[in-house]
Amino acid sequence: MKSTKLMLAVIATFLITWCVMGLIGYLLSDLSFRDCLICGPTLVLMLVLGWIPAIIVGSDVQERLNSYS
Repeated sequence: MKSTKLMLAVIATFLITWCVMGLIGYLLSDLSFRDCLICGPTLVLMLVLGWIPAIIVGSDVQERLNSYS
């Protein structure tokens, strides 16, 4: 069960980060929100920087789950 919670936290953080970057692109450009989510620069930025918040949240969740054991 701990692994499932950890996986869900990491995936949710990654998706939230992707939506935030898409929202920033949407607010700064003429494109629609959907177009900003699937445009090349947003995807490259997610590959380069998007995993960092997910790793940080994942390590915090893992520490929290291990402290309850």
